[in-house]
Amino acid sequence: MTAEQLLESALDNAPGQVRFWWRDDDAGADRAQLAALLALADRRRAPVALAVVPDWLEAACMERIHLCGMASVLQHGMAHSNHAVAPAKKVELGGGAERPPLFSGLEQRRLRLRHLFGDKFAPVLVPPWNRIANDIVDALPSLGFAGLSTFGPRRSALAPPRLHWINTHLDLIVWRGQCRPLGVEEAIRTLARLVQTVSGEPIGILSHHAVMDAGAIATLDRLLRLVQDHPRATLATAASLFMEGR
Repeated sequence: MTAEQLLESALDNAPGQVRFWWRDDDAGADRAQLAALLALADRRRAPVALAVVPDWLEAACMERIHLCGMASVLQHGMAHSNHAVAPAKKVELGGGAERPPLFSGLEQRRLRLRHLFGDKFAPVLVPPWNRIANDIVDALPSLGFAGLSTFGPRRSALAPPRLHWINTHLDLIVWRGQCRPLGVEEAIRTLARLVQTVSGEPIGILSHHAVMDAGAIATLDRLLRLVQDHPRATLATAASLFMEGR
């Protein structure tokens, strides 16, 4: 079977409607790649949740996001700084970071993004490198966050009450080695496998516009088309997922 046939079959045989969502990380600088990504979102009428690094945000980028009718904004940490204690993996929200200034910094930046983006902003935290310490997760509702998004199967059992933990599952970039875009056939086959194995949560497609070329944008376009064209699939907005029941 072709990759597209595998995905179609997986969706045909799904026990119910399959919800997908699209998150793009590391927004803040006004890049040509971001313009291409937002143009794709508008052309496809595909909702994209942009994880914006508050300390990277440029005025031109903010204006571009406001002009995109399909874009919403999530908070991508604070400055994408590494606070890991060697030899641990990179982490901003954990490691050796002192908690009181970290907590106040997260809350201040949440308020700033709310002021700058208004209803486009959803109070959802996306940790840089998709890593966050458990004690910081516990503090998020008190800091005004309604949601948390990392990568891989979600750890809902560890989430405090009033916090929606909704992850991404398909990264369109292969980071090991030479940091290459995922090939289109591999991307579609992986998405088909996720439809068959992920249960009880939306399936998240993760892009990183800053390292995506025209071929990677084309792969993303094809994935979005396949999802949008199938009657058993729904491409959801971040607000509908994270603000559900509020």
